[in-house]
Amino acid sequence: MRTYYTGRHARRYNQTWRHYSEKTLAATRSAIDLARLQDAGGNLDRPLRVLDAGCGTGLLIAQLVPLIPHAEWYGVDESQEMLSQAALLLQGYPHIHLVQASLRGGVTAGLPYQPASFDLITCTNTLHYLENPGAVLLGLKQLLAPLGQLVIEDYARRGFPFPWKVFEWFIKRDDPGHIRAYTLTEAQALCQQAGLWVELAKTFPIDVLWKGWVVHTEI
Repeated sequence: MRTYYTGRHARRYNQTWRHYSEKTLAATRSAIDLARLQDAGGNLDRPLRVLDAGCGTGLLIAQLVPLIPHAEWYGVDESQEMLSQAALLLQGYPHIHLVQASLRGGVTAGLPYQPASFDLITCTNTLHYLENPGAVLLGLKQLLAPLGQLVIEDYARRGFPFPWKVFEWFIKRDDPGHIRAYTLTEAQALCQQAGLWVELAKTFPIDVLWKGWVVHTEI
């Protein structure tokens, strides 16, 4: 994240990672309980609020806006250049708020929002960049409103016979911000340690090299 998501990598991200994004964001969408979210919105005296933590170029927000058209949308990312791409993609949509910020430990995961602000938080393809993912999940939990949902997705660390150490060496060569990929079991454990209730957890194929996992949690 420190160097990869700048310059041409940011400008070409949607094209370079098109297939990967299609698969991972589809898995994320499938893990969101839209019916319950919309029911909850009917009992609020404010619009639904959705946060995409690590929003990148805004692809997931663009896919979700038609499904929850009256919500307020918030996207944060560490890379200003990725946010610039998101602003271009989302310029025709109302109620979009994009902010440059880094996910870290703390009461609100280092983000400039009040506790209990969001009815849905998504965090896709980001956990492998975090130095202390447990602390970040704890902070994101504090940002959830009552009955809110937190959906996390990332690519999965694979075991034998897959040559993961060699594969990860190549990942880090191109993407120095990469710290560690997690298995689904490890991701669930991190969520549980943060006090999140795991409602759904599953793996899914991306292509011959990549596999992913997605976890739906609540307070």
